Amino acid sequence: MNYILDTHILIWYFIGSKRLKKTIKDVIDTALNNGKKVLIPTIVLAEALDVAEKQKVVFDFKGMYQLIKNDDRFEIIGFSQVIFEEVMKLKTIPEIHDRIIVACAKFYSASIITKDKIIRNSDEINTL
Repeated sequence: MNYILDTHILIWYFIGSKRLKKTIKDVIDTALNNGKKVLIPTIVLAEALDVAEKQKVVFDFKGMYQLIKNDDRFEIIGFSQVIFEEVMKLKTIPEIHDRIIVACAKFYSASIITKDKIIRNSDEINTL
């Protein structure tokens, strides 16, 4: 199983935040150490950049981005026409950024690691 990290999870993982549950950190670490891909949608990177620029959480976005780009265990995934067509089908998730993330997970047959209750309760995709 491959995983997609939602924005909060991505930031918390890279800054070593105590807000990230140990069980979730262990799932990510296990995936990374056992040849699974951890997928990062470009929309998640854009949201993380926004968080960093607005200093909602102080962290080194450029450093995090370089680590993701240079580590083969991560894969940055784009927002293609096929994914957009999946976005249009998702009616149970009102927020467009979340719909894009869920559509990416569906397209890549991945589970989403997220704290977002709407995504978690949507039954659209497997979540952790």
